[in-house]
Amino acid sequence: MSTSAISLATDYRKLQEMADSGDELTPEMVADTLSGIEGMLEDKFDALMALVRNTLGQAEICANEAKRMSARKKSFDNQAEIYRKYILECMIQAGKDSIKTASNTFTARKGTKKLVITDVNLLPDEYVDSVSQVQIITTPKADEIKAALNEGLLIAGAKFETGERSLAVR
Repeated sequence: MSTSAISLATDYRKLQEMADSGDELTPEMVADTLSGIEGMLEDKFDALMALVRNTLGQAEICANEAKRMSARKKSFDNQAEIYRKYILECMIQAGKDSIKTASNTFTARKGTKKLVITDVNLLPDEYVDSVSQVQIITTPKADEIKAALNEGLLIAGAKFETGERSLAVR
């Protein structure tokens, strides 16, 4: 007889089937053997439940460590961004748009042009999509507005803004 939990469960079932068929075993022998197997199964289940609790505890430790490491990563990312902004600020202060070193090439890129809708209600009808339902939802046609602004047209409610300069390192 094996002592694994599944083997004990199988032996328990087989012994019950033998007892039900009334073969060679006396009721006392069956009851005694079933009681012994049941006791071993209970011990196995208790040990397995201890393993389950231990494993869940390890999972909790891992989850807490993952949160801690995520916060630490965020801190490092923020610090790296502060350093990059400092380099850019120094380049702008020095009046340099590009600096080449043995290891890196630093470029203070111009800010990118970005469309800003200041007031959707002021936009001409040809530059918005309106959907009529219970309420009217007005959606600016950003691509068409950008094209018109690039052509030099003035459109009420829309303009271009130049974003902050950013650092490019190769």
